[in-house]
Amino acid sequence: MLSLLLVLALASTGPPAAAPGPDAIARVRAEIERLRQSLKDHPLTGDEQEQIASACEAALKSSAEALDGGRLYQSLEGLGRATELLEGARYVAAKTATAAQGLPAFESEWAEASRALAAAGQGARERSWDRSRAAVRGLSESASGRVLPLLEGARGFAVATKPADGLFYIGQAQGVADFADFCASLEFKKKTARYPLRSMLPELHRLQEKATAAFQPPLSIDQHPRFIALNSSLKLGLELDAAQSYAGSAYHYLEAIRHYGMLEAPTLDAAAQAAVKTDLAAARARVAASDRDESLAQIFLERAASQVEHVDGSEPSADEWRSARVILDQVLPAYSASRPPAAGRVAASRRALRMTLVRWPYT
Repeated sequence: MLSLLLVLALASTGPPAAAPGPDAIARVRAEIERLRQSLKDHPLTGDEQEQIASACEAALKSSAEALDGGRLYQSLEGLGRATELLEGARYVAAKTATAAQGLPAFESEWAEASRALAAAGQGARERSWDRSRAAVRGLSESASGRVLPLLEGARGFAVATKPADGLFYIGQAQGVADFADFCASLEFKKKTARYPLRSMLPELHRLQEKATAAFQPPLSIDQHPRFIALNSSLKLGLELDAAQSYAGSAYHYLEAIRHYGMLEAPTLDAAAQAAVKTDLAAARARVAASDRDESLAQIFLERAASQVEHVDGSEPSADEWRSARVILDQVLPAYSASRPPAAGRVAASRRALRMTLVRWPYT
């Protein structure tokens, strides 16, 4: 067990960063700077575009701060958000003539983009992940899994609102595909034990049943946005599992665990907040010292660390304290339980390939 002295030291300094290949951190930093320079050299103009630019800058700032703090996986999450938004805005700006020509021109553009992204997706399924990490693979698979829904949404918005809105979604689809490729290109030092990828279908189904049972007033009213986020994570997790993208399904299962735990997580007093910092330091030290790929745990521990210790010194919100506690008490145990392969997983995964997804009830 860690001594109290070591725990307190880790609380202030944090554990060492993940062990990437020689250029992984440098490549992430370079990509952040490339997008920042793009915004400077080619500013987004117009009210809507300027709002997107502001959101991109915020995501890039968060990504850079996470990287500076040794939180590589959280940095990638922010980079993914920025890439998606910027590519969406750039696509609209480049296709103003298409937007002006109406729906027939949009349909032609959509068909061409869909063919290109489908070809890219086929290549993505043949990637080698020998020198990756489960969390990075999960982020890549999650991004790839959003390409088709974004393309489907593009047509819907083009018809329901205007072609420019549909073009933004096409650009987003290209952005998440680019981000998936970027994640897949990062190399890490090998660990002695890789994360054992397998179907998360039984866990996702059990959590779906618990979430459905919890969707009752007054909780369903008071926590309606949280239920939407919970269902979104479950839905994408199930879709990724059906596609045998098991790193992605594990990532979204753990995110769904966090959302579910937040539904009724209590407010923390000063003593409980101090305990969060101590427990978080110990958990991060334990995971960092492991010779296994623990990146799916690290990505959530990095998030908890950023929630309870703000770079600007500001006080965490009540929800941030609650989220950090849920990560420690519910997400980490769910992660530990997900590591060992269980009997019957392969059969469950094959059945998942033929499942039909339905909308969340009453939303």
